[in-house]
Amino acid sequence: MYPKIFEIPLFGDMRTSWPVFIVLVVVLMALVTWGSKVAEKSKLRGRLIMALPLAAFITAFLSFVETPFGKMPINSYGFCIMVGFLLASWIGVRRARPLGIKSDFILDVGIIGMIFGIIGAKINYLIQYSGDVVKVGKPLWGDPALHPLGALLLGPVPLAFWWWRTKQSGQPVRLYSWQNGVLLALTLVFALVGARAYYLYLHSSEYSWELFKNWQSGFVLYGGLIAGVAAGSLYIKMRGVSLGLMSDLVAAPMMLGVALGRLGCFFNGCCYGKQADGFLCMRFPRSSPAAQDQGKFGEPSDKVYPTQLFEAAAATAFFFFLSWLYRKKRKAQGEVFLIMIMLYAAWRFLVEFIRGDKRPAWIGDLTYSQVVSLVALAGAGLWLFLLRTRAKASTETPAPGKGPGEVPAAPPPPSTP
Repeated sequence: MYPKIFEIPLFGDMRTSWPVFIVLVVVLMALVTWGSKVAEKSKLRGRLIMALPLAAFITAFLSFVETPFGKMPINSYGFCIMVGFLLASWIGVRRARPLGIKSDFILDVGIIGMIFGIIGAKINYLIQYSGDVVKVGKPLWGDPALHPLGALLLGPVPLAFWWWRTKQSGQPVRLYSWQNGVLLALTLVFALVGARAYYLYLHSSEYSWELFKNWQSGFVLYGGLIAGVAAGSLYIKMRGVSLGLMSDLVAAPMMLGVALGRLGCFFNGCCYGKQADGFLCMRFPRSSPAAQDQGKFGEPSDKVYPTQLFEAAAATAFFFFLSWLYRKKRKAQGEVFLIMIMLYAAWRFLVEFIRGDKRPAWIGDLTYSQVVSLVALAGAGLWLFLLRTRAKASTETPAPGKGPGEVPAAPPPPSTP
């Protein structure tokens, strides 16, 4: 497929070149100028207009100019993830405005969810495919060696971020609170990660870095969803915002982010389907994972199901359905998010049957994603049933003096002067 955007042959044989780079500089200057004017009317929109081209410019600069690490092209998978995140954040900000929720808070939740989602997706991949990422040298997690300087560098990050955010929002900083307990635990985790990372940096030649050789692959979506939702939910609770309200708000935009991510999978060629000859099937290029796994070196793959496009279409449909549900049919806080889990879990369970890439079986012939889908479907379904039952009971509770068979009390007689 086209894992690198700047290698898509839109202009014949032209690849990265200085004329294109100069055009990007001119476009960047124009967009920044326009963004400053838009910011006078909409601060958030102006920031996005200036931030997106600036990020593209920096990435393009690394693509055109040699660095000590070689050339760093714009990868289509990462680009799709970025576009999905920005689009989902923009929709979330627009829908949060009538509720009185600040845009900064929505962006905080989105950034925290995305960072921990990427980490969770990578960790989940390591759990399932640990043998595929260690070829030369020791594994990164093979020993407990640490360096204290790394703990001093990374450990204070959660506390510093929380202090800065509470100061900006005007919230009081309480010494004895459960939030500080969470911050202490996060500080310890970040300190351990920092200590380990700094030690690995000092002894990099002794370890295998195969895990970081290809950022286009090596992610498990469910791991990202679980870690991202957990981190975002924790931050929402720490800020004192209703978790049910926020979960309903972000449910539909999350599906839009999943749809863009699957388009990135399609451009990268991973997550493809089984071989078939239906009219919906397609051949992948000779450099794609599908062709390589089929042993078709030097020629395109056999026809397979483009399961990436199937999932992108399904997630887009879920986005529109959940948006309609959020605006028209929501009966209790949290139910839109639970319905989102049920829809995606059911779809993912079914589409796994036509996936053709290599994935280990967990229970019988069921894959890891199918097992997680069944657990998520059952858990969300039970939770939704209890939520609807409680909401129905609260609406059917009779008001005082107006129960079945009761006569309303007579009004008091008028007073006489």
